Amino acid sequence: MKHKKMLTGIIVFIIVMMIGMFLYLYRWNVLHPLKSATLKIEGRDRTFLYHLPKKITARPRLIILYHGSGINGNIMQIFTGHEFDELSDKEQHTIIAYPNGFKNNWNGCRKVAPYPAGEMNINDIEFTKQMIRYFKENYHIDTSEVFAVGYSNGGEMVMSLARQYPQWFKGFAVIDANLGTPSNDKCENAMHPVSLFYMTGQQDPIVPYKGGEIFLNGKSFGEVRSSKETLQYWLQKDKFDIQSTIAITQSATLSNYATAAGKQISFLDISDGGHTIPNRNFRIPISKMGNMTKGVDAPALIWDFFKGLNQD
Repeated sequence: MKHKKMLTGIIVFIIVMMIGMFLYLYRWNVLHPLKSATLKIEGRDRTFLYHLPKKITARPRLIILYHGSGINGNIMQIFTGHEFDELSDKEQHTIIAYPNGFKNNWNGCRKVAPYPAGEMNINDIEFTKQMIRYFKENYHIDTSEVFAVGYSNGGEMVMSLARQYPQWFKGFAVIDANLGTPSNDKCENAMHPVSLFYMTGQQDPIVPYKGGEIFLNGKSFGEVRSSKETLQYWLQKDKFDIQSTIAITQSATLSNYATAAGKQISFLDISDGGHTIPNRNFRIPISKMGNMTKGVDAPALIWDFFKGLNQD
């Protein structure tokens, strides 16, 4: 009888913990369910989720968030702490989109990267183009106010867009992703400067801060440039002058650059940062991702960066 009560107690505890975890992760969606849509791209169904403010203003802007490999749009929303949605609701002027990659990954610019999307040459560029068209036709977005945010493999996707189709976007944000080395790069060099928020962690256990080979689950994902080399790649597209250097925390420094033509680059360098998206709402540690720096709110910093571009 005693053992039966103990077993019952353990089961009840596990159920309560599971309910608590579910509410912690999906509490936002209970009251703010995401909408969804499907597009047919080259014979394949491509899906995306999106958050729409209840009282959205006319000609809203659009922010597209590209998830990392192995996760999807739902998890990207959780990893960013639902903060882009919260900020959207606060200002009522932005639609937040969470596209799903092909088999949970994106076709970026690295030659060596055994992602299904890359191996099958999935047309994520066309997917992006059709998503923007969807929001223009259905919600009358201002197409001069479209932004892209990418994390990890999604950051690689965003840099691919910034290099090949910068005219589609007003600004970009890349989190925990470095460019491939010249020998591991299948995209043409960018011809035009862009406005970019670039965030990296010096203790990233997946994407090496100092460059080198990415090796995961027994597979090589090719060599990447260092974070500083990736930053220089974008700075060299025009005459970017340093404007300010700000200590966000003791371990996080934000360097801001600008051109006379109004392009801006912000580089958030976190000395104790891992392969994470630091934010206020999602704080569950994931050991293989490394440290999530306290005091850094990446979604809020990216949001402010994008808003600053609107002031030119």
